Amino acid sequence: MANLVKRREGMSLMKAMAMYGTPDKKRFECSYPERQKERPRSTFYADFSVADVYGAKAVRDTYISAFTSWKSNYKMLTELVMALNHKIWYWHEYADEEYTELYDRLWREADAWAMDNLKGEELAYFYQVLD
Repeated sequence: MANLVKRREGMSLMKAMAMYGTPDKKRFECSYPERQKERPRSTFYADFSVADVYGAKAVRDTYISAFTSWKSNYKMLTELVMALNHKIWYWHEYADEEYTELYDRLWREADAWAMDNLKGEELAYFYQVLD
């Protein structure tokens, strides 16, 4: 999609949002499991959408910041993993291999950390929400 390439070549965030729309937060909210009876407690999806405008380095920096800050909170970690997964599919739909692979690597890293470190009710919550 040629418009996405233009966004990464130095277009300001405000101009990109005016031309191409705001981050697709509604998509993330709609797919949040109904059984949770909750709304997302984070802005991870929107944060990554802003980072997308500035390129792969900004996406990695956003991930490092979010993961470092929230890995000890299992509910926030769950939302981070969910947002990364949604971003994989978002970029896959636009056939952007670079971003699809980037988000896949980040998702695999966060998901593996959660599986290795969450225990008991925390791990059960992680599986329930992401199932």
